Amino acid sequence: MPYYLVTQTSLVEGADEAEAARRVLTKLQSDGAVEFTVRYDEDNIRQVTVANVPVSDVALPTGRETRPFPEPIQEDTMLEASAVNQADTGASKRRRLSPRSVILGSSLFTAGVATGLVIMALVDRAYG
Repeated sequence: MPYYLVTQTSLVEGADEAEAARRVLTKLQSDGAVEFTVRYDEDNIRQVTVANVPVSDVALPTGRETRPFPEPIQEDTMLEASAVNQADTGASKRRRLSPRSVILGSSLFTAGVATGLVIMALVDRAYG
């Protein structure tokens, strides 16, 4: 399944960042439709308008349909969005690195640098 970068941009005046964010959230929740910019890659960028339907009014899909890769995006398409209104959309949380993996990565990097320096010294001695 491909990944898309979905953005919604609003220019809003507010006393501080929290008030500005609250104003945008209120506007998004009250509007009948919201326009997003959906980017698949540098060449495939589309404007998509999504109907703002309450979660209780949207029927959940019963099965997953197969789609070609990459999924084509229709310009200015009105879609019903069930996941847009949910508080928890299941977005993955950032994974923290364990101390063991940091030490292992640092060791591998150091070994690679040392090996490169040794090879450079041997080549320089052979041709120098």
